[in-house]
Amino acid sequence: MYGLARLALLFMLLLPVAEADAMLPLAPAEMPLVDNQPVPDWPALTALYDRSNSTYLWHRNDGSPDVELIDALLRAVDMAAGQGLSAARYHDRRLLEEMDAARRDILLSDALLRVISDMGRGQPEAEMGSRLWHLDRPSIDPVQLAEQALIQRDPDRMVAALAPSSAQYRALVDLYQHYQLLTKEPPLPELPTDLLIKPDEQSDLIPLLRRYLVRLGDAQPDPLALETAPDLFDQSLQAALRRFQMRHGLEVDGVLGPKTVAELNRPLSQRIEQIRVNLERWRWMPRELGERYVLVSIPGFFLELVDSGQPVLELRTVTGRPRWPTPSFQTHIRLLTVNPSWIVPRSILRKELLPKIKADPSWLANNNMNVERYQDGRWQGVDATTVDWSSLEGLRLRERPGPANSLGRLKFGMDNPFAIYLHDTPAKSLFDKPLRSFSHGCVRVQGIETLAQQLMSDSTPMQSWFSEALEQEQTRNRSLPEPVPVYVVYLSAWVDTEGQAQFRPDVYGLDGQVQARLQRYGSVSSAGMIVNN
Repeated sequence: MYGLARLALLFMLLLPVAEADAMLPLAPAEMPLVDNQPVPDWPALTALYDRSNSTYLWHRNDGSPDVELIDALLRAVDMAAGQGLSAARYHDRRLLEEMDAARRDILLSDALLRVISDMGRGQPEAEMGSRLWHLDRPSIDPVQLAEQALIQRDPDRMVAALAPSSAQYRALVDLYQHYQLLTKEPPLPELPTDLLIKPDEQSDLIPLLRRYLVRLGDAQPDPLALETAPDLFDQSLQAALRRFQMRHGLEVDGVLGPKTVAELNRPLSQRIEQIRVNLERWRWMPRELGERYVLVSIPGFFLELVDSGQPVLELRTVTGRPRWPTPSFQTHIRLLTVNPSWIVPRSILRKELLPKIKADPSWLANNNMNVERYQDGRWQGVDATTVDWSSLEGLRLRERPGPANSLGRLKFGMDNPFAIYLHDTPAKSLFDKPLRSFSHGCVRVQGIETLAQQLMSDSTPMQSWFSEALEQEQTRNRSLPEPVPVYVVYLSAWVDTEGQAQFRPDVYGLDGQVQARLQRYGSVSSAGMIVNN
């Protein structure tokens, strides 16, 4: 919080407090509504005040303000704002302007309830704007926690304890605060959108490019280059540009072209909002992820195996294309299949394969597909030439195991209602592309054999079984020694294992929906209670 703002609020708290007879300091009808400020949660406030033996929660019995307790709440609001939550949600400006002690007491209590709820499980309004999100938000009781914070006189410690403790969240908070500081620097002129500069060429715009890359941390200041060859697109600057391209999901070619220029010109405010959205998604996630778990970033196109809080493996992935999006959900890896067959989902059969089958009767045989009909209580193979393709009732396609199978040689089975799993693929060239939304929703994993070996590293019998199964052609299934939690999540901004900020396009258009909800009470940068003393 700005120091003067906090001093002004604490000074106003020294004003006399009017007496109140009801359990609440005042009735809801006595609290005027203010534009762009949240309406107090009266049911939660009533429950909180009912648990107290005093009409006021932020003033002593003699009517004097509890300055120490109030300051602890203001520190909690500062903390929330520093993690991407808007201070306007917590009546920041109204607290500075409100002269009536009863109203102020209500606003302080409502701020405490809100900041506990927002930090502990995310903003409910923001989640409502996020389709494809199927993880349960953390379950907390804000009234009970608020009562506990008031009794223990530590709202700031309570709020800090509710924030996600994962290293990824903490790194993203640091990145958010770093980008906030970058906005304090003078803005840079935009680069021309049609710019094209290749390695070793010269341009009078190279010094501006260098300033961009230095500001974003991809290059170091180079006084010698500025003195001897300021307009030369030299090797060190090319390496810095490739680093920038890699961090933003661009083709890493070291050429300053239109797509790279567009990302360089992107306002810092947009990056800040992107980080805010991803911080919010972390607050929607469980606080205990597990001792060992798998995290899949849908738009980031990577899978991370985390053990004891540290990433031990990172692999590239392919996820669902926009018309077949991969949803966010949590589950467990329970089963490993070697040489899997693929049961074609009905939607893919109807929309994509049926026209091919009708156009070419040999298509099924050429693509290792069996037609099966459910009869006598089981699926049985049938002659494709006898099938009436006008009706798919009781029919399915099964792709036979083999090197060309759509699932590759390995599949991890996961319980979920979306029929999504982690699997190998014969289309390995797709992993070389920077943006990899090509699947029908499942997650293809590059080097999935390495993941399998990691997950069975503590089980010698399963390692032996796995080595033997890989040498055979028939389908083999085996349960993992212990189920492994999996979190498939839409994270478009993160910090990688080398401490580098990573940003990816919003391939499903979900960031904008959440951002609009987060901005309901104004942006964080416009709030008056943000920066700590």
